Amino acid sequence: MDLHRGSIVDTGEIEEAAFREQLPFARSDTEKYLSFSERTLHQLRSYLIGRKYLERVVDDMLLWAERCGLVDDKRFASIYIRSHSRNSPMGNFRIRMELKKRGIPDSIIDEVLSERDEGDLYRILVKTTKNKYGYLEKQTGLRRARGYLQRRGFQYDLISRVMDEAFRNEGEQTD
Repeated sequence: MDLHRGSIVDTGEIEEAAFREQLPFARSDTEKYLSFSERTLHQLRSYLIGRKYLERVVDDMLLWAERCGLVDDKRFASIYIRSHSRNSPMGNFRIRMELKKRGIPDSIIDEVLSERDEGDLYRILVKTTKNKYGYLEKQTGLRRARGYLQRRGFQYDLISRVMDEAFRNEGEQTD
């Protein structure tokens, strides 16, 4: 900036120079951060702020990442729900809470949850419940399975249907 003692400094010029200086480093950090796994805009913002970038640089990186398709909150929410429907099933209440923690807007959460296949989820829950608790004495299995499903954020009516299906004929002999 060709400064010397006694120079009059324009703060706008300094801010612009700082912005230009930080931009390539912020882009590199953004690319590295997003290469590990799917992220939300909120997570990326928090990361860049933690790296002490200027607010203007952070905003610029968020716009760039979103324009390039590196960050997409709806895609993140869809992947999260799909993953947690098969691997460790969660109810809509718990998923909503987890996605809100990650900065996903309510409108996207509502949209993605409405696309969820409830029939498939029900079958997975019945199978999971049978596998985890079917070998136990019926009352113990029912109690533990109910607690598990409640902690996973499922509603009472779904839990009841899953319990009925999973423990149907358990311990009962048919003629």
